[in-house]
Amino acid sequence: MTKVAQVLDEVALYGDHPADRITQGLLRLNTAMRNRAWNWAESAGLTPTQGEILMLLMQRKKPLRLNDIARETALTAATTSDAVSTLEEKGLLEKRRALDDRRALAVKLTPRGRTAAKRAAQWPGFVSGALSALRDDEQTAVYSGLFKLIRELEIRGTMPAHRMCGTCRWFEPANADGARRGTRAKVAKPDSFRCVTLDQALDRSTLRLDCLAYEAGDVGTHARNWKLLKQI
Repeated sequence: MTKVAQVLDEVALYGDHPADRITQGLLRLNTAMRNRAWNWAESAGLTPTQGEILMLLMQRKKPLRLNDIARETALTAATTSDAVSTLEEKGLLEKRRALDDRRALAVKLTPRGRTAAKRAAQWPGFVSGALSALRDDEQTAVYSGLFKLIRELEIRGTMPAHRMCGTCRWFEPANADGARRGTRAKVAKPDSFRCVTLDQALDRSTLRLDCLAYEAGDVGTHARNWKLLKQI
């Protein structure tokens, strides 16, 4: 088979539309990240799944129930239970009664677990290092595209929901406050937004994928926000 025939055969197999090429790129990136995750995990005596749970608990800054961990990591209940039990045996997690329901159990990081979580958060740094070689406008374009891709996957039910600007009740266009008060406001750029609760200006480079101030909006809020974000 000639090289031309091999290329055409590969195109027929994987597709040649932009979406197909992006998918192939993401798959290659996933391979590199999975390899790095396993290398780090083995050196720490853990698995990538256990490291992910530690990082989630560190990000949330509060105890989480097993079903919350399973939902946010897209793991089965059995896998989550096994991973948490192992982390507890290693002295990295501890169980306690949930604050909102004393009948339920939640898990939290121990001091050793917090140290392990901080180390786990460092392994993706090789991607950040590579991204820093891109121009600022290229980094913004990559992030904006990923943000919208993640939201689209959420809508299709193929990715766990995130505490992101696109579904938060506090996210709105930059000129929304003036419109509510009936005052004339300067026309905002299409990618100009604001967080009401943090009183912070946002654009497509500063949208948040995971925010501690997040409060889920209603269906109407989701639809309005997605309509705005699809335009940027």
